Amino acid sequence: MEVEAAVEEKAAKRPSRIYGVLRAVSGVLAVGLVLLALGNIGVQFYANSRDLPGPGTLSVVAHVVAALAAVGGQIVADRYADWRAPVSSFGVLVVAGVTLWVFWWA
Repeated sequence: MEVEAAVEEKAAKRPSRIYGVLRAVSGVLAVGLVLLALGNIGVQFYANSRDLPGPGTLSVVAHVVAALAAVGGQIVADRYADWRAPVSSFGVLVVAGVTLWVFWWA
């Protein structure tokens, strides 16, 4: 009897397929932001060593902050199966969108 209740409880906490896709997309974007932050850091170090302008301190710091926020949001999205998961995933999408818009597209 207790085993059946535990199985039903675990099945009830399983997120829907849409939340799974949203979580996967936000995970890819979080990794992408980390790679962009590391790339910005590397390009800035290279530019400093060659006396070139580089991306600048604002861009590097903003990319690092965005990457940290995205990874934090993704950790929350991966750990919880309630309302916090899609909200955190959506937050990662917003952070990635704002970062890409401000520093790459606009």
